[in-house]
Amino acid sequence: MSLFEKSTKHPITYELLPPRGSEGKHIEAISLFKKHLDALTVTDNPMATLRASSIAYGKIAKNMLDMEIIPNLSCRDRNLLALQSEVMGAHMLGFRNLFIITGDVPKQKRGFKGVWEVNAIEFCKIIKGLNIGVAKVRGVQQELTGSTEFSVGGAIVLNRINEHETLTKKIEVGFDYFITQITFDADEVIEFYSKFEEKGDKITKHVQIGFCTPSSYKKFKTINLMPGVLIKPGIINKFEKSSNYKETLLSHLLETSDKIESNLKSYKIGFHVMPMGSDELGGKLVEEIKK
Repeated sequence: MSLFEKSTKHPITYELLPPRGSEGKHIEAISLFKKHLDALTVTDNPMATLRASSIAYGKIAKNMLDMEIIPNLSCRDRNLLALQSEVMGAHMLGFRNLFIITGDVPKQKRGFKGVWEVNAIEFCKIIKGLNIGVAKVRGVQQELTGSTEFSVGGAIVLNRINEHETLTKKIEVGFDYFITQITFDADEVIEFYSKFEEKGDKITKHVQIGFCTPSSYKKFKTINLMPGVLIKPGIINKFEKSSNYKETLLSHLLETSDKIESNLKSYKIGFHVMPMGSDELGGKLVEEIKK
């Protein structure tokens, strides 16, 4: 059973970024508002930058916060043998939810080699195999001594071409829930669902809508450079003209969440907060959404 099938009406998840070294500082900050959270996700070398292991750091967070942790795993950085080892190791450490992605392509490829032996859809099939005690080794199935029990989450990129077809494939192979890329636009989310319905289908899986709370307007502008993110000029202009960036950001995201909730009442949705270095703003947004 997916974590979100037994969660609150509009669950809130929060992104934890592992440190670049052996010391992490964000876990204690999250403890101040953890009572409002349903789970933490732990990123896996986001944007192809070096970070501590999502599973190892996730275990530290689990021990410190005593809450549900969802490690991320990227297909970019490991071959299939290593990915399956990570999944089995995560299960032994007590994790039961994973969030998997194909992985960002780095802008500067010099000195970097991505693996990509499988993509997220293929990896989901592999995890579902591990759930019944079967691994894939050197192209053939291999029975294991025991099985895993994972629910698998995947990404939705709202403005990506053919995303509806990709989402359909992900649902077919067994993804249990989804988290969208960052959005600041309720209409973008609502239109995505509407277009899916126009094709004669309906998104029945749970979806966490991705929000972001960058600490400054300067950082906010850089989000538009991230893969899969497209912020409308009108929204950018709104923040640029604001005399109080932080207040404008929080009120805008709260208005966005309210509009999404009111227009998608028949769907299973929640909100995922990516703090981008500002747990102060991230925590405030979490608390306000929960009111």
